[in-house]
Amino acid sequence: MTRVAGLRRGWWRRNAIGLVAVAVLVPTTIAVTFQAEWGRYYAERPSQPITVATGDSIDFAGAGWRVLDSRRIPATSEEGAASRLPAGTDLVVVTVAVSPRELDADGKSPYCDLQLDEMRGSEVVRSWKDATFADIDYDRDPDVGSGCSSDETGDYTFETLFVVPSGATDELAVQLESVDELPRYLRFAL
Repeated sequence: MTRVAGLRRGWWRRNAIGLVAVAVLVPTTIAVTFQAEWGRYYAERPSQPITVATGDSIDFAGAGWRVLDSRRIPATSEEGAASRLPAGTDLVVVTVAVSPRELDADGKSPYCDLQLDEMRGSEVVRSWKDATFADIDYDRDPDVGSGCSSDETGDYTFETLFVVPSGATDELAVQLESVDELPRYLRFAL
């Protein structure tokens, strides 16, 4: 028995340097890998809002941006019924003015993606994506576009639609993202 115990203790002693190296290198490798992945994750998602007050305009991503108007249309209203809004919802219509200032190498203006956020202070409670392709019949102004367009090189205006529950608060903000500017994005208070 003494010989077996001696062999066991000898193996640990002979391999001590390798075991210490593994104990140090494995956690270090995992930490470096996850740090790089988390850094890329946060760099590619909107996480740094630039708050824009109601009615103000701002230069961002090579264009000037301004929310001109926002309206909330309940499904129970005459306009909501004509638009075929689902029961228990409201339609939020946001009109945005864009002034492209810097075109890319292909002559395209900045493209954007919008969502509507319900806020509680500075915290986002819930969000909704654009409902342009939803099964509703909102009567749009034919002179106003239906979304952000990289083909427009001069000043233009567009409307974006959001279908929200009727119980959503009036503390709403439009989140405007441009891929080239992430993680920064614009938050327009409505």
